[in-house]
Amino acid sequence: MDDELQLLQEKLRAVSTRLSNFVMTKQNAEALCDEYRQLLGALKKFSCAK
Repeated sequence: MDDELQLLQEKLRAVSTRLSNFVMTKQNAEALCDEYRQLLGALKKFSCAK
């Protein structure tokens, strides 16, 4: 479970960083969507591991 929690924290930090420095461009929006997808995947793994 520690690995899942670490992955979740990393993905949450990545989304947070991207949001705090966000400038609206198509490339940035696509990258943010990708980060969100990865975060959701990590959340799913974390919730299933519990």
